[in-house]
Amino acid sequence: METLTLTELARRMCRRWPTILAGAGAGLVLGLATHVLLPTRYEAVAVVRVDGPDPARIDMAAEEAMASSRRVTAEARDALGEPGLSIRELEDAVSATTVKESRVLQVSYAADDPRRAARAADAVANAYLAVRAVDARRLGGRAASTAEVIDPARTPTAPLGPGRPTSALGGLALGLLLAAPVSARPTARTRAGRAS
Repeated sequence: METLTLTELARRMCRRWPTILAGAGAGLVLGLATHVLLPTRYEAVAVVRVDGPDPARIDMAAEEAMASSRRVTAEARDALGEPGLSIRELEDAVSATTVKESRVLQVSYAADDPRRAARAADAVANAYLAVRAVDARRLGGRAASTAEVIDPARTPTAPLGPGRPTSALGGLALGLLLAAPVSARPTARTRAGRAS
């Protein structure tokens, strides 16, 4: 196995600067192409507070499950009035999570359009409240807890994921990482000189 000094390694890489440049260029193009080709997604969040006479008895895991349930997404789809939108698409785009150690539920919706994401997040949050109200009526109006939207979804201003500069920089770094070992290999002249 060949042992190289840093000086020799730097010399080899400098002699093969076109390889380094080609790797960096290819990586940059790949990073930008990935950014352009991947679908742009926006996420909007509606915030719901769940409260009750005995907060310790509120099961936030059950509230999360209800907020992303098929009953809620079916109700939200009807409220949105988008005929091409399936319940399955809604289920895939919506998520409900509890803010740590609280009774606050964040209902998130990801879509390719920022306004649509905000409308759908609000629709799901309101559908969740409607389903809870139906369940409370079924129990004779004695709900163990109440819920209300305390912060409607705002239209997101930036997409999810890395932006163009981050994608370009990541691609550039990847290209350099792939080109560096190739340019550090010994040349035929170096091998011939070592053999004689």
